[in-house]
Amino acid sequence: MSRRDSLLIGVRTVGQAVVVSPSGVLAVATAPQLRTVLIKHLADQPAAVIVMLKNIVLAKAYTLSVFTSVARQTADWTGVPLILVTGENHDRELQLHSELVARFIPVFGDLASALASMHDPPARQLNRLRLPHDPHSAGFARRFVEATCELWHCEEVAEDAVAIVSELVSNAVRHTDGDAELRLELRRQLLTIAVSDASSIQPIRRPPGFARESGMGLGIVTTLATAWGSNPTSTGGKIVWATIRLRPPNARAAINNSWRNGQ
Repeated sequence: MSRRDSLLIGVRTVGQAVVVSPSGVLAVATAPQLRTVLIKHLADQPAAVIVMLKNIVLAKAYTLSVFTSVARQTADWTGVPLILVTGENHDRELQLHSELVARFIPVFGDLASALASMHDPPARQLNRLRLPHDPHSAGFARRFVEATCELWHCEEVAEDAVAIVSELVSNAVRHTDGDAELRLELRRQLLTIAVSDASSIQPIRRPPGFARESGMGLGIVTTLATAWGSNPTSTGGKIVWATIRLRPPNARAAINNSWRNGQ
């Protein structure tokens, strides 16, 4: 990669937000580098990830789609907003295409406005639990999920959520040496279960018929979850997440009424 096609990426924390400042040419060759940095910091669960665009130049207009791609990939499991700030960028093509991107991602002219927008996040419910490196942590996590599902009135998925969290936490205890963190989030009828730990080793789903001493492996997560995956974090660890789609409230009401009427 030549110097003219290179991209330097600075990262700093401002309040509860992570501010990413790329500098250089955003091209096909450099977009994956920026994508990796953004996904890692979104996985860290700050209040927002804000990208300053004032020091980048677009090699091609379509390279700006890296931001919509990252936002789409992480929207369901992080709930963390990705925000763009154009600043005093004089690249007319970037200014033009950032207006198109604004249909999908918040775009602001300055950092102050972007930070202010964090006070009006999308409605969501969030609960966290720190888990020690202990065989009993899976049991703590199961009870925590049961209680949270009851609190959030999503008991319909509690059994599946308990099975998923049991597998994710058991894996964290079995394959790492440190503490883990469980995060539950309910947003837009989607329940997210995420377990983060300090190990960079990504989970591997064993082939069908593979036997192990305990548990059913990640196959049960694949079976029960709407979607699941694993992403590295900026601290060198990883986050393994799974989502479960809830029925719309009107559909749940119809099912409940049918059950009460014996239909």
